Amino acid sequence: MVALVLLTGVGPFATDAYIAALPELRRSLETSATVAQLTLTAFIVGMAAGQLLLGPVSDVRGRRGIVVASTLVFALLSLVCAVAPTGWLLVLARLGQGVAAGTGLALGRAMVTDAWQGAQAAARFGSIASVTFLGPVLAPAVGGVILDHGTWRTVFFALTGLGAVMAVAALVGLPETLPAHRRQAGGPRQAVARMTDLLHDRSFLAHLAVLCLAVAGFFTYIGGSSFVFQTVYRVDEAGYTLVFATNAAGMAASGLLFRVLVVRVGAARLRAVGVAASTVATLALLVVALVDSRAALPLAVPWALLAVVVTGMGLTLPATTALAQEAGRRSAGTAAALQGGLGFLAGALVTPLTGLLGYATLLPMASVMAVFFVAASGALILLARRGVPSQPLPSPTV
Repeated sequence: MVALVLLTGVGPFATDAYIAALPELRRSLETSATVAQLTLTAFIVGMAAGQLLLGPVSDVRGRRGIVVASTLVFALLSLVCAVAPTGWLLVLARLGQGVAAGTGLALGRAMVTDAWQGAQAAARFGSIASVTFLGPVLAPAVGGVILDHGTWRTVFFALTGLGAVMAVAALVGLPETLPAHRRQAGGPRQAVARMTDLLHDRSFLAHLAVLCLAVAGFFTYIGGSSFVFQTVYRVDEAGYTLVFATNAAGMAASGLLFRVLVVRVGAARLRAVGVAASTVATLALLVVALVDSRAALPLAVPWALLAVVVTGMGLTLPATTALAQEAGRRSAGTAAALQGGLGFLAGALVTPLTGLLGYATLLPMASVMAVFFVAASGALILLARRGVPSQPLPSPTV
């Protein structure tokens, strides 16, 4: 589990550990702000591509070899980032670094599915999710400490060391979880066939739809909250960091609670609670936006409602991951790839929405969030009415 936590947590941590140094990076490489920002975009694109491409490959080749190779590649490309002489080389290295990190995300989920079943697997997903949620919150703070004693290159040297630790953990702590007799036929055609099979599976597709809708609502908050809080409520950068970190801590805490409760309560019920909490809080946020267009209410009101939204995601994400992986167990790597890749794509597509719709008031962000979370609740209701299986059977560890 320690190795799996490292494998799945390093990617989210590496996404924005150096984000505070982007202006310095632009100056030192004598490049444009666009190229500097592309280093972040390239990593996100690489993470999505790594999950979609190498998740299905692991159903054919096995997990361990690909995992070990990806950790070594991550460490090597982190070093290339640290010494990159030009902005475009840094962009290319970040793209490859993202592919390696995305591979770890997808295969970490697949290995949990291989090694545990039912509620046992769901509990592990809860533990992994809690640490993964904290990665983006801790990264800017840790990066800030590093930048106090170095430059943006020092951040990537630190990521090189973290990648080396991850590689050692994979070599020592991760056995092969997909033996040869359980592997599937290789080739692009077979990989497409496995994806098509899962996307025609009503149970898997229902869980994937709930995941993408909830993630879209959540990423609307991630992409828009800094603009809304700083523009509408006049919160400075330090104040927004406090808001964001507090909410993320609530999500991490609910992820740990999920691990404790899932064996007794079940993943489906906990997901229903998480989605319902996020939906109700988002609708309340929409009401606040409609009746308080001039932001006369205290900051504590939208902050508390968004905290409930985010805390609900701490139940929704690991529960839906566990349920979807259980439904796609026959092709666990492909199932993990579709979840991670399509979920990440949904989040990436909606992140700019608040900027496009405007952030002079709370209303655009609250409206978009409400649409997605209400749709996620509707998908859950439809899933229940149609009798789609949604609860992994409590099986013993294998």
